[in-house]
Amino acid sequence: MGANLIWRPQAPEDLLLIYEFIGLDNPTAAERLLASIEYKVTLLVDHPRLGPRRPHLRYGARVLLEEPYLILYEIYPDTDDGLVDEVEIVRIVDGRDLTNIPF
Repeated sequence: MGANLIWRPQAPEDLLLIYEFIGLDNPTAAERLLASIEYKVTLLVDHPRLGPRRPHLRYGARVLLEEPYLILYEIYPDTDDGLVDEVEIVRIVDGRDLTNIPF
């Protein structure tokens, strides 16, 4: 059985804003990106350590890339081996501007 998947309140809002922004110019691309991000997030249930650690962003942060966006997440417990109980999607942000990622 995989890890429990949790979304912090800001993460789905991030996804919706990205979807709406891209959809204004290209609804098909917005649908593809949404599906791709959702797919990658579901992979984390069975493969919670899929993304590399990014402690320079935040202690415990891990990242999956869906270019140019980053899926920022954390795992609990935050270990390099053993079972993971929870995967928490923290934010989905534009990876082209990492100067001010609000967690």
